[in-house]
Amino acid sequence: MYPCYRDGVLEPVGPTSLAAVIGENLLYLAMWVLAGLLLWPVWMPGGVPVLAIGWWVLLAIVQVLLKKHNCSGCYYYGKTCHLGWGHLSAWWFPPDSGDPAVGMRLAMIYIVPPPVILLTALAWGFLTHVGAGYWGLLGGYMALNALSFPVRKYGCGRCAMRKVCAGSAAKGK
Repeated sequence: MYPCYRDGVLEPVGPTSLAAVIGENLLYLAMWVLAGLLLWPVWMPGGVPVLAIGWWVLLAIVQVLLKKHNCSGCYYYGKTCHLGWGHLSAWWFPPDSGDPAVGMRLAMIYIVPPPVILLTALAWGFLTHVGAGYWGLLGGYMALNALSFPVRKYGCGRCAMRKVCAGSAAKGK
């Protein structure tokens, strides 16, 4: 475990169920897929959805790097956290092989893209007069993003690292 976290680790608040891990990961996956679908028609040189493909490639790279920089030094390394990523980190990387400061910068993928994607989709929708299907995707994307806040806060509130994790949504608990 990263030395900067060692002194602030608390007891976890109960075990995490496999259903909760799968559900939270499906929520994020659905948001990321919808984001790509919203970006799909925006820029298509030669018929290739460059923004959507770029988004998904960036997301895949950042997700792997997050497991190295955040999860390899976490209390849950090799264990089940509310996302199940401690197991992935243990399979892919040695313990403490990342840099938590880099991990926190990489975590901006959860903060910056949603409003950018929302504004891009709104602008695209109004400028090109898209159909109801596109607006439905946008509504679903907004709903899933809104749902992610309480889900994340609940997961963070049960985490052993809730007091020391820079990305915790439940520091006051």
